[in-house]
Amino acid sequence: MKSITRQFSWPLSLLAVAVALAQPTRAEERTEDETAKKEKVSLSATVIKGDVLGQATDEEVRTYAGSRSVVKREDLEKASVRGLDDALQRVPGVKVFDETGTGVLPQISVRGLYESRSGRVQVLSDGIPLSLSPYGQTSLSLFPQTLATVERIDIVRGGAAVQYGPNNVGGVINFISKPIPKKWENNLGERITFSPAGRQLYDSYLSTGGQVTDSLGLFFEYNTKNGHYDREHSDTDVENIRLRGQWDIDDNRSLSFGVQRYEADMDLAGALSKADYKHDRRDSTRQLDRFEGDTNRLWGTYKQYLGSLGFADDVEFSLTSFGHHSHRNFYVGLDSKSQFTPDADPAYLQDAPRSYQVWGIEPRVSFTLYGDKVNQTWLIGGRYVREDTQFKVLKKNLATSLESTVRDWDFDTEGKATYISNAISMLDGRLTVTPGIRHERVHMDYSNAVTGLKTENLNDEWLPGISAGYQLTDQWFLFGDAQRSLRVPQITSIVYDGEVGAEVAWNYEAGFRYTPQSNLRFDFNLYRIDFDDQIEYNSRTTKYENVGKTRHQGFETEIFWTPAIIPTLDLHAGYAYLDAEYRSGVNKGNDLKMASQSQLTVDGRWRFAQGWTYTLDGLFVSEAYSDEANTHDEDAAGKVGKLPSYWVWNTSLERKFKLNGGEDELSTSIGINNLFDYEYYFRGIDTSPWGRQPAPGRTVTVAANYRF
Repeated sequence: MKSITRQFSWPLSLLAVAVALAQPTRAEERTEDETAKKEKVSLSATVIKGDVLGQATDEEVRTYAGSRSVVKREDLEKASVRGLDDALQRVPGVKVFDETGTGVLPQISVRGLYESRSGRVQVLSDGIPLSLSPYGQTSLSLFPQTLATVERIDIVRGGAAVQYGPNNVGGVINFISKPIPKKWENNLGERITFSPAGRQLYDSYLSTGGQVTDSLGLFFEYNTKNGHYDREHSDTDVENIRLRGQWDIDDNRSLSFGVQRYEADMDLAGALSKADYKHDRRDSTRQLDRFEGDTNRLWGTYKQYLGSLGFADDVEFSLTSFGHHSHRNFYVGLDSKSQFTPDADPAYLQDAPRSYQVWGIEPRVSFTLYGDKVNQTWLIGGRYVREDTQFKVLKKNLATSLESTVRDWDFDTEGKATYISNAISMLDGRLTVTPGIRHERVHMDYSNAVTGLKTENLNDEWLPGISAGYQLTDQWFLFGDAQRSLRVPQITSIVYDGEVGAEVAWNYEAGFRYTPQSNLRFDFNLYRIDFDDQIEYNSRTTKYENVGKTRHQGFETEIFWTPAIIPTLDLHAGYAYLDAEYRSGVNKGNDLKMASQSQLTVDGRWRFAQGWTYTLDGLFVSEAYSDEANTHDEDAAGKVGKLPSYWVWNTSLERKFKLNGGEDELSTSIGINNLFDYEYYFRGIDTSPWGRQPAPGRTVTVAANYRF
């Protein structure tokens, strides 16, 4: 892969404003679940802090005023987990369309909100946006995050829209990095995944870091993926390099920072025709399809505690800056009609290189006004983002070698967000009501070098929200929230001559968490999303279309139980029910495409002997339609047709060894994903939209990590 030097440019900022929701007292993160289980269930009074998401500790989750789930470190370390997207589909309401089994190009849908390359999910890494363009292209067609670098995943499905926007209709997913250790340590890790026909994928990890001085900590990570996934034409080469630091300047000031270089180059096996799928689902008929991308990223957050300033107490200020320079390209073979027919000989090679320069700055201040019976925590802040995107579509005639430029676009986007919230704490902190409002003003300029066309678009929206959390008793926590969400016009819809209007939605939630004892917790929430002017891609017309109003409603529930008679056994189950339908237009009353009505997940973890752990988990996803018309039968080209339901089981066995007097640790594991080799498929994805996209079959993974 080629190495490219990028220059980051940093603008001065626009101050702005933000929301604080009910959050618990700051607590040290527990490194082992067993510690939490030994503590009393009773919760202290809720205290608001500036960062809504926090560190996703058990206490933060239990007192969060919205639906929320966490994928913990021990779940990510299982050898049966192939990637971050694979881990996410164990969460109720999160559906993953697994294209490769590598996690390099995730296809994530939350609550039936589907779009290519996870375009309807707000994804963060330690609070920093991961999308190529936070406004203009929300999809993850370049995903600079790897499994080995993540400590846990925080999935917030509601209540965070005021502070974390835009594109948060389905919620926010935050990947939390491994912490910088207090004592210097090193890690050497290797995961090898074996697929049929002798294919292997190697996932290698190296890290070193700790406290350089009493106030400065550094952490370096190097992670690569090389080899093949379980299909023909699947060569994969990924490199992820990160350096992060934490400088505690003094008792009141700190600076966290990071720099990253990420590269990915992989062949894409693509979708198959119905006949080819039945003949050999591991084959590939799209030998020209390929993806490549790279990014340089830089970020930092300065925090300062100002104490009391006369008008308020507990005043805190933070300033976050981030930027990246990225490039990505998809190469696609097209037939003689310039279509994506999976079983036709290619006549053209099309590639779509895109270059992105993004920089942003986000200041924020929070303070508390204490009263006799009511406390108020205000949060005021905002964000300024600049995006510059160059988009081309080039096509080469394979017979004549003639090349033509189909598109040559330039996008210049300026996003200004301000937000403010007031967390009002009453009844000795047991009830917290947090009204807030966000204002988004986004100016987008487009120019077409081929036609000379120039257009501009201005979106100006007020996005109110309110949440409430009530600690009824030490066992019962009740919550509810309502918020308005926005997604501005996307680059992709514009280049396909599609709809360019903004999408807005109202989200509503109500639920509870019930913790009768330390070894049992039950979560339940109802939700509804009313979407106006939802825009979807029509694979038959290859255009984005406004499908009008849609409604998503349902419930999600989870139960966590460690039986008292078997304290080494942890059981978990989750279920999500979704009723998603079109509410206007010719397809009124039909189910939303790609939206499955039911999703069930069950898993168990048994710790036995000394250092041994066995896990078993299962996932059921019900059938779904793949087009707005709800066509049941699959057509000849595989553009439409009902997608089958599927049951997938995974298992793993782990063993940890304490070495060097307990100072060092060797972790070993073996896992099987798709234990029974269940055959199922999705509709074609993104650059291969027609036909059947085979889901990964059975794979066996062996893994080892040495910490010293």
